[in-house]
Amino acid sequence: MRKVVHLGTKLGSFASAADSAAETLEITLTTKRVERLTERIGHERVVQRELSIAEWESLPLVEKLAAPTGIKAPEVACVSCDGGRMQRCDLPADAKSHWCETKIGVLLEIEPNPHDADPCPQVPDKFLDLVCMEQMTREIKGAVPKGQTFESSKKSVPALTADTPHDTPRESVATSGKEPAEREPIVAEPPVVASRDVIASLADSTAFGKQLAAHTWSLGFAAAQLKSFIADGSSTNWGIWQRHFKHLEFVPILDFIHALTYVFSASMAGRTREAGGPIYLRWITWIWQGEVTRVIAEVAARLAELGAVPEDATETDPRKIVADTLTYLTNQQSRMNYPTYRRMGLPITSSHIESTVKQISRRVKGSEKFWTASGGEALLQLRADQLCDTAPLATFWLNRPHHSTGTRNYNQPAKTPA
Repeated sequence: MRKVVHLGTKLGSFASAADSAAETLEITLTTKRVERLTERIGHERVVQRELSIAEWESLPLVEKLAAPTGIKAPEVACVSCDGGRMQRCDLPADAKSHWCETKIGVLLEIEPNPHDADPCPQVPDKFLDLVCMEQMTREIKGAVPKGQTFESSKKSVPALTADTPHDTPRESVATSGKEPAEREPIVAEPPVVASRDVIASLADSTAFGKQLAAHTWSLGFAAAQLKSFIADGSSTNWGIWQRHFKHLEFVPILDFIHALTYVFSASMAGRTREAGGPIYLRWITWIWQGEVTRVIAEVAARLAELGAVPEDATETDPRKIVADTLTYLTNQQSRMNYPTYRRMGLPITSSHIESTVKQISRRVKGSEKFWTASGGEALLQLRADQLCDTAPLATFWLNRPHHSTGTRNYNQPAKTPA
C-alpha cells in the first residue's frame, strides 16, 4: 500500500501509477483502486493535520512563542506562501469556472550567514538584462506595454547603466564605438537552505493561515533567533502574516522579483524601449539599494505627466500601469529594505515557494484533471508531505499499524457483545 500510494501521489496520474505498479511491483490494480487507496491515506493525513492544528490552537500564548518539547529551534527560519490552481468537478452549476485556488506554504531553515555590510550592493547582472526582464515581466504580470521588443541582451546591457541620464538615447550610447570595460560579473549568492517543509490545502485563507502557523510552531520556528516571512504583494498573504506572524517578529519581506516586474512595466509604459531602458536601470538600482522613496517620487511624477486614469482603462494602458505601480510601491515600501535583509542573511525572493508551487501543480493541475474537494485535499496533503525534508510520511507509515482498524487498544476495556 505504501508503494502504491507513493506512485499515486508522485506520478502524473493514477493511471500512470497503476501501470508503474504493474511493471515494478508486479501487482495488477485498476486505476480506480489506486485512486481510492491514495485518497484513503491522504484523508488519514488530513485528519492528523487537523488534530495538530486543534492542539496548537488550544495552547496558551506563552507556549506558542516557544518551541515544542524535544524540538530544537533553528537559528534562522523563513516562511513563505503563495497560491496555485486546480480544477474542481463538484462546484455549483452556476460557477463561472472549474478552476479554484490552492494554498501552498514553504517553511525553510536557513543556514546563518550575517554580514557587517551589504554583501552585494550592486544590482546583479541578470536583473540588468532587458530582454530577460521583459520576458519575466510578461510571464508574471502579463500587463506589459506593447511595442518593439529588445533584439539582443548583449546589446542592451552594456549600453545602459544606472548612471546613464534618463534622456540619453540608447542608440547614441550603443553606437559610440566604445566597448565596456571588462569586469567580474555581479552575482548575488542566495542564502543556503538547510531544510524545507511544505504544506498545501484547498482551505480558505483563514483556515490555511492557522495551518501554516501550526506547522511553523511544530518545527520550532516561533523560537528561532531570526525569522522572516516573504511573499508577493497579495493582501491575502500579508493578512496571514498580520494575524499569525507579526507578533512572532517575523520580518516581512516583499519578493524582489514581483517588485521588479512592476518597476519594469512602469518604466516602459508610454515610452519606446530605447527611452525606457535607462529609466528601468535607474529605478531597479534604487530598489535594490533600498531607496524606494526615490522611485516612488519619479513614478508619481510620471503619472502626473500622463494624466488621470480613465475608468475604462485597459490593463495595458500606460496610465493604469504607472498608477498600479505607484500604489504597489507605496503599500509595500516598508517591506523593501533589501540591503538590510541581505546583511542579515535573509532571502529576498520567493523562488522557493514558486518552484514548490510548480512541483505540486505538476500533479494536480491540468486541463484534463478534475478533483472533488475531498480528493483534491487528500492529494495536496500527500504531495506536500513528499516534498518535506522532515519526512512526515515515514513517521506516518511507521505508526499507522498501531492505529489501524482491527488492532485492539489494550488500555481500554473490551466491549461486551450485545
